[in-house]
Amino acid sequence: SEIRKVEQQACAAFLQADIAVLERLWADDYAVNSPLQKVFEKKQVIENLRLGRIRHLALDFEIESMKRHGDVVIVMGRDRVIDPPDGVVSHRRFTNIWKREGQGWRSIGRHAHVVSREPK
Repeated sequence: SEIRKVEQQACAAFLQADIAVLERLWADDYAVNSPLQKVFEKKQVIENLRLGRIRHLALDFEIESMKRHGDVVIVMGRDRVIDPPDGVVSHRRFTNIWKREGQGWRSIGRHAHVVSREPK
């Protein structure tokens, strides 16, 4: 239930471009293999969100698998995003990696790729 909670918080924060929450949830060495076919480090993702280069109108996800390995949890599933300006819907697969730090969880990595796109 802790991981589901931080997954939901991260999703909402990303959708709202809530940098403060993402700074707290993402580890300093966080990295994402993005659907843009590039690997981005935390500071690059934060900057792209801040500048509006990355933005979603909607983001829904479904967790299909969660596996704990000591202080690390691997979450796998699918999501659906709607992007501006034209409302294209992307169906993606994702893997998120969370690590226990102190009393909480921080994301250390993510992989996401587009499976299909459809016009709005």
